[in-house]
Amino acid sequence: MQPVFFALMSRMQNVHRWGKSNPTRAENVAEHSFQVAMFAHALGEIRNQVFTGQPKVDANHLAVVAMFHDSAEVLTEDVNSGIKYSDKRMLALCREMEAIAAHMLVTTLPSPLQSTYKGLIEHEDDPEAARFVKAADLLSAYTKALSELRAGNMEFEGTERKVLAALSPYTDTMPEVAWFMEHCVPAFQMTIDDLVDAALVGGEEE
Repeated sequence: MQPVFFALMSRMQNVHRWGKSNPTRAENVAEHSFQVAMFAHALGEIRNQVFTGQPKVDANHLAVVAMFHDSAEVLTEDVNSGIKYSDKRMLALCREMEAIAAHMLVTTLPSPLQSTYKGLIEHEDDPEAARFVKAADLLSAYTKALSELRAGNMEFEGTERKVLAALSPYTDTMPEVAWFMEHCVPAFQMTIDDLVDAALVGGEEE
């Protein structure tokens, strides 16, 4: 069989998120995965550089794990989280479907590469990385809700509340998440003009 993994992964840009929420700007799984990878890497660096009393983590590894965290959705499509978590049976079915899809994806790789990607795609036991990636995933959803609310889309009022509640266990137990929320998240409510002005000021200070 011809290896089709990387061609399939390139189709993640065609898998759309927030289908039931009428976002003002569509978001696809590829760009979401990039943002989660960026946030996971940042959380790792915050752990290593700010909270130096904590055990160090491999921020680059966190970024790669995050990059593939939704890879199964190229086969399953995105399942609305409200539906996915509405019932234990539904959650179990979704996770089984994702596990099957992840295994299918691994088999589309050239055989010498399968062992490398298996742990990334099939989410093998790595609880520390999983915790960082889940926090980054929620931060991505939260900043999306903030940007939609800033655009006047009240559809995301409930999303903002629910995601903030889901983030609470992470902000309580992971100081790097609380730090990111305090220092980095407020900028997501700024206009592009304000962001550019802030960048110019930062450049002048150098």
